[in-house]
Amino acid sequence: MILDALIKEIEDALSFSCALPYNLNRSEIERIIGRAKAWMYDNYQYAAEDRVFVIQKQIFDNRNFLSTRQIRLPDSIVSIYDVRDVGGSGISGNPDRDFGDSKLLGSELLLSPFVGDNLVYRTVMYSYFDLARAYMLNSYAFKWNKNTKKLTILGRDPGRSGGSNQSAKSQQAQGFSGGGGYDVAIRCYVAINDEDLYNDELFVRYCIAKCKIALAQMLGVFSYNLPGGVQINASEIGNQGATELQEVMDMINGENTPSYFLQWN
Repeated sequence: MILDALIKEIEDALSFSCALPYNLNRSEIERIIGRAKAWMYDNYQYAAEDRVFVIQKQIFDNRNFLSTRQIRLPDSIVSIYDVRDVGGSGISGNPDRDFGDSKLLGSELLLSPFVGDNLVYRTVMYSYFDLARAYMLNSYAFKWNKNTKKLTILGRDPGRSGGSNQSAKSQQAQGFSGGGGYDVAIRCYVAINDEDLYNDELFVRYCIAKCKIALAQMLGVFSYNLPGGVQINASEIGNQGATELQEVMDMINGENTPSYFLQWN
């Protein structure tokens, strides 16, 4: 659904398909739709998609990044929840990028011989893996500002954390300061296209409810009668909008249930 079709549906819902001689201005409806989009991106799980972006390691050698430690990302990114290296070697020095701590842990649990005091042996192995994770620094501490769309890298420098060194002359010619490192993967949520969001039933109902509340506020400013002296009950329109808005909010909150839980003994 395009924007014009969405506005037409909202106008028909407010005027009962032109049965009543009142409605909101188009500019006000567009403003409400814009604010509804911003709210949906932060609170509605189907308004954003899980994506992975890869940033080349040369970006982190750029002088602009070294001076601010910030990267400007596209406006469509809603939130970021993980920043880590792409590939890299395992803790045993194996150059295979598909070999990591999870495979090493699995092989030790499933393939190791079950002889001797298994309880003591497993306790020692678990302590070893817990200590080894301190050296598996494949993730980065970061901060994300959704208003400026800037990613701030904290702690170690991605452009200097492992990896093979490149030619310093070629990097300086391109405006880089040199160094090794790996490419960095960013796991984030990206806003879906407007046309796809406008087709969502809950989004349409949310916009209609918000417009009914705005219409009730407009009609309640002054006394207004329809032709024939019929009075308008603006408060009833506002109550309908508030009730419908609460129903949509309850449905969204019901769909945003966690898919996991953490438990400590």
